[in-house]
Amino acid sequence: DTENNNFLFIGSYRDNEINNTHLLTEYLKELRREKITISAINVGCISKEDVNILISDTISIPQHLTKSFSDIVYKNTGGNALFVTQFLQSLWNEGVLLFSLETNIWTWDASAVDAKEIIDDVGVLMGKKINQLPIGCKHAIKMLACVGSKCDKSILKLFMSEMEGMQGSMRRLNHERSDQFLFFRFRC
Repeated sequence: DTENNNFLFIGSYRDNEINNTHLLTEYLKELRREKITISAINVGCISKEDVNILISDTISIPQHLTKSFSDIVYKNTGGNALFVTQFLQSLWNEGVLLFSLETNIWTWDASAVDAKEIIDDVGVLMGKKINQLPIGCKHAIKMLACVGSKCDKSILKLFMSEMEGMQGSMRRLNHERSDQFLFFRFRC
């Protein structure tokens, strides 16, 4: 566009996955040579104190009472925000982090939290989460992965009819909504 002198591009990448010969690195060097302004924002891990604040806010307990718990979480996650939230979710899923209806407070088993291993590979982490889904969900994800990030209503209907014989029945979609669907609800 010859009339537009402005362009905003926002991208993200992991420093450990990009080297000096990577295509993105070369492109960024070329943009800098052309005197194009590039603003880089490094999003690193959160501090031990921030992990404590996150946990304290999440479970509504004062920070001085969550300090020992958050220290263990920080030790296991290194402060990676994704891993912190996924680790907390897994502790809750496994019954290590519990809400007591009697005392109206969250409790945890510190030794079980400390012994829990964290998956430090996002791909493996997501794979494990997908494997926990009902078989119908897993099948739908496999089928949708073949068609891309979006699919038309007709393709979704085809997948739905194929899955009717599988465990986990799908609730009917509200057809008055969009022609593209990316969300399923399954009953176990």
